[in-house]
Amino acid sequence: MKKFESLEDIAQALGDGGPFNPDTEYETVEDLVDALIDLGNTDKVFARHDDHLGLKSDLPADFLSAPLSEADKPKFESAIEAVIEQADIIIPLSERQLSEDDLEEIRDDKLYRGEDVDD
Repeated sequence: MKKFESLEDIAQALGDGGPFNPDTEYETVEDLVDALIDLGNTDKVFARHDDHLGLKSDLPADFLSAPLSEADKPKFESAIEAVIEQADIIIPLSERQLSEDDLEEIRDDKLYRGEDVDD
């Protein structure tokens, strides 16, 4: 089920009064994508989903540099869909309550990546 319909919807969830960065306004698509990737890199999300890691490198430079208010153009349709697809996964994962199993999965993921789990 698709939660977000546009980049503006994602911006609203990530900033502009949303729970993550309520005072943040995103000027460009790149600002928005960076915030989405940062959220995806949190332990809560990363232990379950890491497909966002190549997102930015797969997006056209003219799309990333476009002002957020002007990015909704037909030529950017596939890039917009890629960002929405990741947001539909990352944001719900970041909002969920963690169970003991989730905490153990995060711990195991950190150990696998060679991180110190006591940090």
